[in-house]
Parts: sequence; structure tokens; C-alpha cells
Amino acid sequence: MVASSVGARAQGQDEDPKEFRVQEVGSSSYVGRHSLQMFEEGRSFSGNERFCLFLGGGDGSFQELSALGGADSNLDGRALVACDFDDDGDTDLFVHAMQRERHLLFRNDLGGAFVKLRLRATRGQYEAIGATVVVDAGRPVAQVLSRGAGFESCQAPELVFGLGQASEARVEVRWPGGAREDFGSLAAGARALLVEGTGAPQSFEARTRPLPDPLPDGLRVRIGEALPELTLLDAAGQPARFRATETEGPLLVNFWATYCAPCVGELPALARIDAAGERRVVLFSVDAPGDRERGAALLAERAPGVEAYYLAEGGRGLDGWVDLLRLPIPTSLEVDAQGVVSGVVRGVVEEQ
Repeated sequence: MVASSVGARAQGQDEDPKEFRVQEVGSSSYVGRHSLQMFEEGRSFSGNERFCLFLGGGDGSFQELSALGGADSNLDGRALVACDFDDDGDTDLFVHAMQRERHLLFRNDLGGAFVKLRLRATRGQYEAIGATVVVDAGRPVAQVLSRGAGFESCQAPELVFGLGQASEARVEVRWPGGAREDFGSLAAGARALLVEGTGAPQSFEARTRPLPDPLPDGLRVRIGEALPELTLLDAAGQPARFRATETEGPLLVNFWATYCAPCVGELPALARIDAAGERRVVLFSVDAPGDRERGAALLAERAPGVEAYYLAEGGRGLDGWVDLLRLPIPTSLEVDAQGVVSGVVRGVVEEQ
């Protein structure tokens, strides 16, 4: 089996990056080139497929809510932990992504009635791995305590059951040794340790803790935080430093790209805002570095004189501040005279 690759490079050799080569899948040059593309250039292993989140309707149907729920990341997820991290009675999701050492925590805010259960076996393995717990709040629902499920994933040592509108639920455990044990009814909101052979649930203390609100899509700076100092490129391709505090009065920091029609359409309006003098406009291009000259020419035509910055090779310059994979454009940040973000504008900025 062979595969063709653009710019394939054998280990230890420099070749024309535009040359087409045929490589054997699994060869050192194939592995080296594709590892470089993924881990240094940040390319996607799975074609930028976005995560999918489905909500069960309770009647066997499901609704796809990925975008609405904010879980539609296009990073290459490779491990998942479903756990109630904030102990509020619903299951949150922690995802490890393959590239860029990314970790994503999706907070579940659905809430509702629940019971949370932990197990302790007295015969065999103490964690009761393999036990099946059946909770009946009008309709029986079962979960298996596996401690490991899915690709490179694991399970927390507790089970969370949603109860819908029910105020209580009956609980039965089928222990790994085969014994079935009835633990009676638990009230909604109960957190119980079920010890094999006792038949009586033991409550344990709730330890709720708030998880932080998510950052605005594509941004790693919150409202109320100061913008960091950045080093990008100017129109001539030379290193240029940006400091939000090196100005008098407020700023409007705009993210745009030549391929974004609304971005290009609002450039004259941004130039007028800048010329009015009430707030200075700064433009950050998120185009690929190879499109810098095209972007500079477009700005010279539609927003002459407005301060502008461009990404360096490899997309460097906005690292640690902006997530280019999730940033919707146009996006603008309202920044006060102290360099602190005071607001986020999604879409085209309206002149006032």
C-alpha cells in the first residue's frame, strides 16, 4: 500500500517542499513527515471533524446539540472522562486532544434530579469493577462500573443517575460475584455509598465547587483581564511588538482575514472609527503567513493608515491569547486605556 504526499521529506534530507513523492505507508519518511505536520504544524489527524454531542429525548430519539452546547471543538480528541467534576449532580466531560497538548473541560449545566452512587465490594476486588447498578425511578436504567471505557479513556469510581421529575428511585446492585442486592429507595439528590452485604446505603458528604465560566469562543483572555504583550509581523514582514498600554484612550482590537467577506466589508468603517480619534483601531490578521502581502495590499486600499499586525511563520504571534481554530471572525475586543478587555463584539462593528 502506498500514498502520495506533497512536500514529503525523508529523515535527514532536505527536498523541494513542492515536490510530489510516493511513499510507502509506515516508512520512516512517511511517519516523519506526517508527525511533523501534526505535532509541529498543528494539522488535523481526522480532517478537523468536530465533536458531536447528542441529547437523549427519553423515547429512544436523540438531538444533535454540538454547536448549541459549545462542545463542537475540531481538535483531535483521543481520550474522554465523564465525571461530575463540580459535584452538582450532572456529568461533565473532560477531553484530551492529540495535538498541542490541549485539554478541554465541558461543563454540564442541565441540572435536574439525580442520585450519585459509589460502591464497595466485600467479596473480591474492593472497587466492585464489573458491578451493574439498576436505578428505577419509574423506568429501570442500568450502568456498569467499569473504571475504563472507550479509547484511552477511564471512568470515575462513582455513578450518576438522572431521575427526571422523580422525587426518589429504587436501587439494586448486581455484584461481580453474581449476588443481587436491594438497597431500597433513595431520595433525589442523595449521594450514597453502597457496601456489599449491608443492604443499607450510607450517605457521603457533597463537595460542590464551581467550575469557571468558559472563555469567549476562540479567546483565552477574559473580560476584566489585561491583554498580553505580543510580537507579530508588520506589513513588511518585520517583527513588530504590540502593547495595549502604549496608547492614550481606549482601543478596538479587530480580528479579520482576507477570505472573510464581512471582515473586508467593515474595513472602511473601522478606518473611519480610527480617524475619528475617540478610540484607536488595531487590526490583527488571522490569514496564513503566506497571505500577508495580499492582506497588506487590501488594507492599504480599504483601511489606509490603520495599525495592523500579521502572523509569523507557523501561525505564531497570537499563541496563548487566541485559539485560531475556534475564533469566529470578525471579532473585536473593546479595550480600555489600561489595556484591560472591557467587552467583546461578535460580527461587524456598528459605527456610532
